[in-house]
Amino acid sequence: MEVKDVCFVRHAKSNWDHPGLADFDRPLDTRGLHDAPMMALKMHELGLIPDYIITSAANRARSTAEFFKKEFGLTEQQFQVTKALYEASAETVYEVLRGAPDSARFVYVFGHNPTFTWVANSIAGVHIDDVPTCGIVHAQLMINSWEKFKPEHAAFIGFHYPKQFKL
Repeated sequence: MEVKDVCFVRHAKSNWDHPGLADFDRPLDTRGLHDAPMMALKMHELGLIPDYIITSAANRARSTAEFFKKEFGLTEQQFQVTKALYEASAETVYEVLRGAPDSARFVYVFGHNPTFTWVANSIAGVHIDDVPTCGIVHAQLMINSWEKFKPEHAAFIGFHYPKQFKL
């Protein structure tokens, strides 16, 4: 058994200025373009450094994840994009995470609400009313394979969001 960490990250604030644009294609807005790199830097400063990222293929989630990939110096081999995380159930999020390579000790998963609030609240002892945009829920568990991930066996470690770091 080994300690494995996971951070569930809701995408940064998206732009609603283009009503004809499909939801899947919505980009980050100005605040999102500020918060995503800022939160990546803060997580780096806190030592919460992933060795693998899994992200929804939706533009706003993937764009958010790209800022983290850059901050942590991850390669394309450490960056997985999947449509399965878009409009996913909490169970689908867990299934995607269970497919992470076992060589990864710390995984970040990027996706959407309301799912990521449901995911956060499935972790033992956690109640969060709403995971805000670019909010990050950190959990930890003792497993030897991601295939064994069960949210009820994960320990809540922390909850980080942009307003915590703004003066």
